Amino acid sequence: MSSVRIVVDPDELRSGVVNALEKQGVEIEITKLEAGDYVANHWIAFERMTIDDILKSVFEDMLLFSRIKYLAKSYERPVLIIEGEDPFFSGRTINPTSFQGFLKTVAVSFRVPTLYTLNEAETAEVISNIARAEQSDEV
Repeated sequence: MSSVRIVVDPDELRSGVVNALEKQGVEIEITKLEAGDYVANHWIAFERMTIDDILKSVFEDMLLFSRIKYLAKSYERPVLIIEGEDPFFSGRTINPTSFQGFLKTVAVSFRVPTLYTLNEAETAEVISNIARAEQSDEV
């Protein structure tokens, strides 16, 4: 079985995702990325956001939209990973219409699929599984 290699933005070193990837035997390359947090190959990149990050970005500074738009322009197959508990059942005060509007914009306007994970370990599993499948296709 060949080694899986993922390029990781240094900002992601604060999360537990990198540790979890290394435990799965993934080779990590730390490089400042212009777009995305994790890159599996030249066409697939992941932007990882926690629910709290999204709520703050969507409702306070709108920075997330520009990040996702740039990700979509930079990679043929970008993926947004939303990590954390369901925002509607977690005791947060959230406007469902606004959050659904955000998801619609990501999916329809930017054409970026969204995957949901509960925690960093699950995020690492999703990233490594996709990278493993895609990198084995490259051989």
